[in-house]
Amino acid sequence: MAKSEIIKARNTSYITKEDYVESVKLSTNRKIKTVSIILSLILVVVGGYGAFTGAIAYGLAFAIFGLVMLVWELFISYNVLGSKSFKKVVEENGTDKIKLKIDFYKDHLVLNNQNGLKSELKYRKIQKMGRGQNVVVLVFNKDYAVTFKKDGFTYGDFETVEDLIYAARGMK
Repeated sequence: MAKSEIIKARNTSYITKEDYVESVKLSTNRKIKTVSIILSLILVVVGGYGAFTGAIAYGLAFAIFGLVMLVWELFISYNVLGSKSFKKVVEENGTDKIKLKIDFYKDHLVLNNQNGLKSELKYRKIQKMGRGQNVVVLVFNKDYAVTFKKDGFTYGDFETVEDLIYAARGMK
């Protein structure tokens, strides 16, 4: 007979569209985002230089393309990508919010979604932890992340969970 584990914390969260967009922002690879912004700025500068030195049509095309990329990366991408993903999830579930229940144990978490699916995830497999204003995102790989609200704890608190994660990953 297996020894029962003790729950260290429990979080029941209702993730809204705004929370989901925030989680997309937190789970985005910052290095790739920074490279995209730098390349956009380079296009704007090269385009401006080209337009200034006589290659007006090509210079303006590069500058405009660079500006569009820059606006996309800085202001639009998170909302579009987050809203689209959120819409897909809520359509699959038939609700306007995503309900999650997460039980945190010593070295893993158990995620229960509103469809009754249950996932067990080890803390040592977390690649990134993003803390936002309202939500926390645990990124396990590029295709799997767990989002929960900071104020959604019905037992324990985020500080307890954070200590568990750091201890399991050998960081404390």
